[in-house]
Amino acid sequence: MSRGSEQRQVTIDRLTRAARVALGSGRALDDRLIADICEQNGVHPTAFRRFFATDDALLDAVNEQLVHDCVNRLRSAVDAFDAIDLAGSDADADGADAAGPESDDPVGVAARMLADSWPLDRGGLIIRAQRRLRALTSQGGDGDAAAAAERSFVEQLVPVFEDLMAKLDRRFTWSPTLAVRVVVDTYERSFESWLLMGNREEDFDASPYATRTLPVLLRGTSEPLPSA
Repeated sequence: MSRGSEQRQVTIDRLTRAARVALGSGRALDDRLIADICEQNGVHPTAFRRFFATDDALLDAVNEQLVHDCVNRLRSAVDAFDAIDLAGSDADADGADAAGPESDDPVGVAARMLADSWPLDRGGLIIRAQRRLRALTSQGGDGDAAAAAERSFVEQLVPVFEDLMAKLDRRFTWSPTLAVRVVVDTYERSFESWLLMGNREEDFDASPYATRTLPVLLRGTSEPLPSA
């Protein structure tokens, strides 16, 4: 990459991160927001369109950055996860479906670990909602781009969840893509409800979704590996 290309990418990254902060606080994507992030990063507003041809291009870049950070947080949490150390190797995960939220079976511990890794915060939820709203209200067929971004998000998460299943000595019985899609959609909606009810986002790992629903989903879409 040439020096000019590197500098251009640095500027794009800075504008994207500044927009992410602003949008995550609930601001609308409008001319005032664009002027503000340009001022913060020493970019003249008239030069902004050399980096982002449309407002949707900026929003897509913000969402892509958000997804990248989300996947990295989950990847780090799964890589560090050890079900045996945390829950004991003798736990019977399939027999734990009737257990209460305090159950320490490996799948239950894994579910709380996923929530505790904080893959999505309030700002990220707001940004993703804005992207979907713009796609729904667009008259130019922008929904295809939004749908493609969602598919890419799930595809990036599939290897992470497959590695988690391997650590739990399990494998997906559902299509991995479908299983991860169900987890992503239910997680996001449940996290949204948790916040709407006035709960703290950092406490979501103790929510009914993280302690009961998510373990059931992880078990219901998978099975233990056959004995050697």
